[in-house]
Order: sequence, then structure tokens, then C-alpha cells
Amino acid sequence: MIEEKKENYIIVLDSVLKNIKLNSTDKLLLGSIYSLSIKDNICFAKNEYFATQLNVSIRTISSTLSKLRKLNLIKVETKNHLRQIYLNEKLKQNISSCIEEFC
Repeated sequence: MIEEKKENYIIVLDSVLKNIKLNSTDKLLLGSIYSLSIKDNICFAKNEYFATQLNVSIRTISSTLSKLRKLNLIKVETKNHLRQIYLNEKLKQNISSCIEEFC
């Protein structure tokens, strides 16, 4: 019997896709962060996870997260030695309303 593998997906808003300040890695990382934060509005993934998922180096993930933070697209906090990544509220609301429109 063949075991079915559950497919995951990411959501990238059209406004993010068209943002000329962002490269492809920036856009995919934003989508990944959103996908991982749907349940609790917080993403706990480590750089190693993102690097594996996006097939880039850990250094690329670090610099991309810094860029997204500088552009105010994400907020990163550390609580109890655990990094927490939050999407910008406006971006999160735009994604949520986009999902509701198509579901």
C-alpha cells in the first residue's frame, strides 16, 4: 500500500509578488512564515528549517529575515530563548481576507 504524503502550500499575496523591493526568496519566506503561523499567529521555525524548505543557505535565510524586518513586514521577538516571528498585522489581515474570498 502506498502511503499518501500530505502536501503543504504557501500563500503569497499579489501585492507581495509585485513588490520590486523583494526578491523571490523574500517572497517565498514570507509565504512560509504565514503558513507556519496560521494556527497561533506565531512562527517558531528555525533558520535551518527554512533553508531546507527553500533550498538556500542558512546565511541567506538570516539576511532575508533581517531584510523583511527592516521593511517592517515581520517582527521577531525572543521569549524564553525561543525565537518568535510575527507577520506585520496589515499583511496578515490582507492574506486572511484573501483566503476568505476564495474559500
